[in-house]
Amino acid sequence: MIYNLTPANSINDTLKMCNKNDKIMLSKGIYNEKVIINVEGISIIGENKNEVIIRNKDFFHKIMSDYNECNTFRTFTVAITADNVKIENLTIENSSIPSNKYGQAVALHADGNNLEFNNIILKSAQDTLFTGPLPKDLIERHKGFLKENFLKGNPSKQIYNNCDIYGDVDFIFGSATALFNECNIISIDKNKDNNTGYISAPSHDKLTKFGFLFYKCNLINQTNTKDSIFLARPWRDYGLVAFIDCVIGDHINSKGFANWHSTKRYLTARFYEYSKNVNLEKRVNWAKIFNEDEAIKYYNDFIEYIKK
Repeated sequence: MIYNLTPANSINDTLKMCNKNDKIMLSKGIYNEKVIINVEGISIIGENKNEVIIRNKDFFHKIMSDYNECNTFRTFTVAITADNVKIENLTIENSSIPSNKYGQAVALHADGNNLEFNNIILKSAQDTLFTGPLPKDLIERHKGFLKENFLKGNPSKQIYNNCDIYGDVDFIFGSATALFNECNIISIDKNKDNNTGYISAPSHDKLTKFGFLFYKCNLINQTNTKDSIFLARPWRDYGLVAFIDCVIGDHINSKGFANWHSTKRYLTARFYEYSKNVNLEKRVNWAKIFNEDEAIKYYNDFIEYIKK
């Protein structure tokens, strides 16, 4: 079944009528809605990525209807808790910007297996994109607070093709095996004196074989300062991320990667990088710099794994 919607329609109400493998087509306009996608195999396709916008404005310290703070994992504009979901040609925005005013504000909470995103825009500041599952310790901590379908803890494979992702601090974070293929990763200004930012904050389990892979992405500078943004810092001990053949702007710190505050996670984090065109000599000594053969093998092994 195909459902054709305009902004006068509710995406959530339509999802209640959907069955596996149905499609929702969104015409141009702004959909002011907090959306939860829990139908397996659903596709949501916009008419134009710049002119179809799903927008909401929840943020960490906002008091919700249960009189509790929103918490990072309830701030989402769109949450996916089902498998085999595809989203194309639209924008998902959490308008709680700037982060120094609102803090954590997730645009997309993606926690399902075999998720695919093509030609979409994700906009927020801090914590724009969460790629589930939650780390095990947070699953235990949030029992009774988050709904059960947010606490599954199942492995997740996700693919982002030609997407634009905006943010400032840890704006791509979580535990999924996720491919960012030829995406624009755009660091925005924090509007404060300390403009230090982090693109990714991986939290993978020790047994997770592949984590985040940024492949042929453009790392774009919309900040006011140079050398201020780090590629990644480990949100959990065994965070796993690789940057291969990316175009890197002058906003990226020459050290490349940062530790998580005063922890010793740098000893166990699995951070990799390869570039033909960027001088990587000043990268931190605990990150692995691939040679060309290692980078090709890692990419091929990753693609084989994620497409199984």
